[in-house]
Amino acid sequence: MDLLGELIIIFISVAVVNNLVLIKFLGICPYIGVSRNVDMAFGMGCAVTFVITISGTVTWIINNLVLVPLELDFLKYIAFIMVIASMVQLVEMYVRKFFPSLYESFGIFLPLITTNCAILGICLFLDLWGYGFLESVVASLAGGLGFTLAICIMGGIRENLEWADVPKSLKGAGITLITAAIMTLAFMGFSGMIR
Repeated sequence: MDLLGELIIIFISVAVVNNLVLIKFLGICPYIGVSRNVDMAFGMGCAVTFVITISGTVTWIINNLVLVPLELDFLKYIAFIMVIASMVQLVEMYVRKFFPSLYESFGIFLPLITTNCAILGICLFLDLWGYGFLESVVASLAGGLGFTLAICIMGGIRENLEWADVPKSLKGAGITLITAAIMTLAFMGFSGMIR
């Protein structure tokens, strides 16, 4: 298979078939916490996509060009977490300066991107999957876009649930978790299509 075809398969596999939120169950906290409306969900998705793409790329470089050749594999987690924290600080400064209203609406969730397990997860998956540099960049971007897809769909559904006739006992967290479960079932229908 040619390189472009392989990159397309990797992209679809990571973004849809093996979606980090809905299939791997990583990044659930911001997925539930920031998906109250589409605008906020999209902003968070863009921030996570940026951080996950840059972090995946930089950690692949550090791991494969520094840690593995020097036999310092045991420092992988520390290096990955430091890269992720640095990227989140960069995003936080950018959003605070250029989008102050979005920064205010995120509240505590923007600094919490540092602890978003989806970002650390993709960095570790890239090492596990044994991808080369280009494949890792595509997989990182796909992971972020898959997160954005999932959180925006959830944001749209939750906006519409405000007008729905939901039983009193299910309002709030109950209907949100049921919706998340149904979305997960829908995405699980893609399993087995691509590795």
